[in-house]
Amino acid sequence: MNPVDKFAELDRIFGTRKPVIGMVHLEPLPGSPRHDDRSMKEITDFALSEAHLLKEAGINGAIIENFGDVMFYKRVPAETIAAMTYVATNIAREVPGLTLGLCVLQSDAIAAMAIANIVGGKFIRVPYYTETYVVDAGLLDSIAAETLRYRKFLNADVKIFADVHIKHGYPISQRPIGESAKDAEHRGLADAILVTGVATGAETKMSDLKEVKESVDHTPVFVASGVDEKNLPLYKGIADGIILGTRIKKDNDTEAPIDPAKLNRFMEIARKTWSK
Repeated sequence: MNPVDKFAELDRIFGTRKPVIGMVHLEPLPGSPRHDDRSMKEITDFALSEAHLLKEAGINGAIIENFGDVMFYKRVPAETIAAMTYVATNIAREVPGLTLGLCVLQSDAIAAMAIANIVGGKFIRVPYYTETYVVDAGLLDSIAAETLRYRKFLNADVKIFADVHIKHGYPISQRPIGESAKDAEHRGLADAILVTGVATGAETKMSDLKEVKESVDHTPVFVASGVDEKNLPLYKGIADGIILGTRIKKDNDTEAPIDPAKLNRFMEIARKTWSK
């Protein structure tokens, strides 16, 4: 069986083989511990404003994530799926041309796949895809087999972007990150592999990124935390894509709104150096 050209697939989905993807961090959704009296319209309006900023800056795609829902379920309830579908549908309609992905925390790849398939999303991010991890919610087992079969069942044109040794998680196997990446590629059949720092917004170690890139054969590798305009040139020769989050927020606060000046400054540098 001939392998899919995963780099060509990035080009098909994002219009470039080196995409820059932003995060749309949702405010607390109904049913979550910190949800107040904010209506779904208010929550959606904020998400739309963030998505518009990303699109206007020239970002290639955006991941919609229920970041405000701490503490996270391992598998989310129906009200979370309904709320995220509502928000994603509005973003897909109001911000055309912005390639959308879904990440349903803690690591509910089945919910993410279902939502993405309904709203026209092109990829999902799965924080804990292969291996078993110790996390603040307990133990999270691999969801790769279930996710791959569910995608097949839906016949969904949705790519799987899988983290390895992700922030806030500790793999029980305690093996090198390169070995984990190999399994995510060859056994988990991931369409892209994401490498992060130790916490949200933390800079990704160059050594981890290099080890993953050298360990995989034909899968794009993204630097997925702590990227900013200062360290972007260092990642250029290694990473195949970027995920932007905390470092483009006001005061580097993940729950704050996007800072347009920081975002535009980053994209100005990216246009000069990243895609060349």
